[in-house]
Amino acid sequence: MLEQARAYVDERKYLHAAQIYNRLTSLSPSMEAAWVELSHVYSELNQYDAAGRILQRAAESSGDPNKILFLLGSLHQKTGEFDQALASYKRLLLQERVLSRRLRSHLHFNIALCYFSKNNLRLAESHFRKVKRVDPHFPKIHESLGELLLRRGAVTESITILKHAIAQDPYSWIGHYLLGLAFSRLREWNQAYEEFVSAIEMDPNEPNGWHMCGEALLSLERYDEAEQYLRKALDLNPHLTDAIANVGFLYMRRGEIDTAFECFERALALEPENAKALQGREQIVRGSRPGA
Repeated sequence: MLEQARAYVDERKYLHAAQIYNRLTSLSPSMEAAWVELSHVYSELNQYDAAGRILQRAAESSGDPNKILFLLGSLHQKTGEFDQALASYKRLLLQERVLSRRLRSHLHFNIALCYFSKNNLRLAESHFRKVKRVDPHFPKIHESLGELLLRRGAVTESITILKHAIAQDPYSWIGHYLLGLAFSRLREWNQAYEEFVSAIEMDPNEPNGWHMCGEALLSLERYDEAEQYLRKALDLNPHLTDAIANVGFLYMRRGEIDTAFECFERALALEPENAKALQGREQIVRGSRPGA
């Protein structure tokens, strides 16, 4: 019966699979795989409450519920229920000493992501650092910690961490992109530009890399080159408001004030609180010297 249910899952016949899994869990309540796979089926059907109830029942009946508790936390995390996710993860933390190294690292990483989503940077940082101690080679841990440090303003340490991320994975788009942002914070525009170029090489279809290359070149007063990058960013995403605003600043630098004002108005029509566009429009209204 289990193989038949799995065959239905492979064929994406989830309702048929659910019927068999429900029968299996009734006949063999100790069959953990059936409970876990039934939860997956309900998730595929977007019935997340049902999936959660299944995992809860499985955890209550299991002699070793650690894996199931982790899956339950992951399910709540996926649906944005971070407090419920943390409740499951904290139950696991009580058993941390007996957890495998792999499960411990994933547990702390997921806890960190929950706190990061709740904007509790202090606890998020604490758990990201625990991941590093448990498994220094955990995927994307340096990028994640680097992003957090950048957000809380620890730019110099962020650069150190992100350089380590790129040393481990030279093809990391997010690593190069975040490092470019960090150099931008320090107004080290040449180094920022180099990192954004690397990000484009990793993923030429991601508009943010093109946009930030344009912003760096704008700050370096390389206006013709900046325009090419900004136009490419807008080709990829016509609604990228920061790029529209930066085109406005480009026109301001060239003395084309009316066209610049139109760009700022266009950006604000898409995003009324866009800081760059508000700044640019205010400069024009006040008649101050142009500048990004």
